[in-house]
Amino acid sequence: MGLSGLGYNGHVFWDTELWMYPPLLVLQPGIAKSLLEYRFQRLPAARQNAFSHGYQGAMFPWESSDEGSEDTPVWALTGPFQHHITGCIGWAFWKYYQVTKDKIWLRDRGYPMLKEVADFWASRVERKGPGKYEINNVIGANEWQENIDNNAFTNGMAITVLRYATQAAKELGIAPNPDWDHVAQNIPILKFEDGTTKENATYDGVMIKQADVNLLAFPLDIVSDKAQVERDLNYYEPRMSPEGPAMGSSVLALLYARMGNTAKATEWFAKAYKPNEVPPFGVLAETAGGSNPYFATGAGGFLQAVMFGFGGLQVNDGGISQLKTKLPPGWKGLEIKGAGIDERSFKN
Repeated sequence: MGLSGLGYNGHVFWDTELWMYPPLLVLQPGIAKSLLEYRFQRLPAARQNAFSHGYQGAMFPWESSDEGSEDTPVWALTGPFQHHITGCIGWAFWKYYQVTKDKIWLRDRGYPMLKEVADFWASRVERKGPGKYEINNVIGANEWQENIDNNAFTNGMAITVLRYATQAAKELGIAPNPDWDHVAQNIPILKFEDGTTKENATYDGVMIKQADVNLLAFPLDIVSDKAQVERDLNYYEPRMSPEGPAMGSSVLALLYARMGNTAKATEWFAKAYKPNEVPPFGVLAETAGGSNPYFATGAGGFLQAVMFGFGGLQVNDGGISQLKTKLPPGWKGLEIKGAGIDERSFKN
């Protein structure tokens, strides 16, 4: 909620890295860098948190404030079990390097963070044999499923940051820990018999709070095959609760835009903000019909749907580039100005 109200007590969640950070990274890299610095300055507290739970590396809190300690209310299970936050932070650090290619920052900030994050995941997995390095007893992006095993988004993020840590080490001429890549290769992404990605080991098709599996296609690159992306969209779209937070809808809008399904993209884009507008200024509440603005997370999702969905921007090792996408009916054009450290413009 930023400074707009008392919602969530001003704490910092994954909302920062996965939802608000990507548009800032493209349009305001200096501000994005400051968000990462907040995490880096709290790395000692995260190391202590990992040690207290019997893990290596750094384990970041689900709700962080000034000291970087775990400040989630004691009645919420998200604090003890929503471990994907540590992956989200590592992911954001590598994304900054992809955009800026700042090797001094990578040496002093990026790699030290990624090393600690990778060490955490290598110690967090339960090693049960080849292809079965499981991550059990977690809460994923869909917070309505608690104490689950092998959550799709959690496992996918762990795989991603383990690989990023290896890549960062090589970029600096450092020999990476071979265990990082070994663990990444053995973390499973579960599937149903028909090939649809399974949200967790016991998922049985119930309504979900927000996108989880679909995050493997964006912002992660775990699922890239178009047929697989479409299969997962077709399965989870009707299971998305209308009572979920705004950013879940924005992910579906973004993916449909990249798939070329303009009708679906436009439909889900409207769902990402229209029901959440609060009068008199139309600022966004967290959920449809809600009254707790301003939900900066939803704004981040909205911007990502525009920039990375309809605008086709992508951030990878080549920096910022653009995919071919179609605009919604009635849109005459879209121009994104000042992107990246060289302030490029992208038109669609």
